[in-house]
Amino acid sequence: MRRGCRPSSMTNMRHDAPNTISGRRSFGVIMANLAVIMVVLTAAAVIPRGDRALVFVPPWSPDNRIADVIGAAGGSVINGTGMPYAAIAQSDNPDFVVRLFSSGALLVLDGSLAYFCRSTPTQ
Repeated sequence: MRRGCRPSSMTNMRHDAPNTISGRRSFGVIMANLAVIMVVLTAAAVIPRGDRALVFVPPWSPDNRIADVIGAAGGSVINGTGMPYAAIAQSDNPDFVVRLFSSGALLVLDGSLAYFCRSTPTQ
């Protein structure tokens, strides 16, 4: 073999490498788009709508902290969830969710998700 010449198999390897990288890049772009779609759909499902909300405080809080947070936000406890750090709350105030966060809520979700907390909300 002469110096400077490459066998055809090495030439093919050099041309296959960009296709593999391009395939990986395309897969990464597709996965990133799917992740964004999942985040948006999840956010749309859990953002509180209506007058009921599922409220969480830090689990290490005292047992009565959830009632204090809901009361300070101008709401009332509709039902417990079986966990001392979560409850279903209701308020007619349009900025109830913002007030819950400012009074110490860790997380506020849509009240319809209370079903997953094994609660029995009242009608």
